[in-house]
Amino acid sequence: MLKFTPLNKSYIASPLWFGALVFAIVAFTFGADAATAQGGKVFITASAPALDAKHLYALGMLETGNNDEEVGGAGEISRYQIHPAVWKSYSASHDYNNPEISLQVARLHWNYLASYFRERAGRQPTDYDMYVLWNTTFGYYARRGFSSNRISPIVQDRAQRFVNLVNRKD
Repeated sequence: MLKFTPLNKSYIASPLWFGALVFAIVAFTFGADAATAQGGKVFITASAPALDAKHLYALGMLETGNNDEEVGGAGEISRYQIHPAVWKSYSASHDYNNPEISLQVARLHWNYLASYFRERAGRQPTDYDMYVLWNTTFGYYARRGFSSNRISPIVQDRAQRFVNLVNRKD
């Protein structure tokens, strides 16, 4: 049987606990890989290209024409064409057509892919890299040495179209 033990109030007020709380909030807000703690201070570091409005628009346009109800040939769901197994790793929701939920799932997956890329490639991903990671099966780009010359011409074309859409002037 588990026994509940109340927290010591002095522990809650300690600077260490407060620093950990601030770190957790920053990490959650900006992505776990975007926050680091050093000497009791939290630093925000540059990470992947932000999944801002331009990136979201470009991603949705290439994947489905920003159609929330589109289902891909392999069962991909939402306007961002997220594989159901990937979706389930981030959300218990089955409301795949809900743009707010698909945005949350897309952000979480985008941050995961960026972290994976940095860890494996040893550099920051570009918009091109991020789209290749998004549009291919997990590990595809790594098996090709993260080289744009070693990926399918179709994926190269789609990744370049993504970059063009992100960088277009309105």
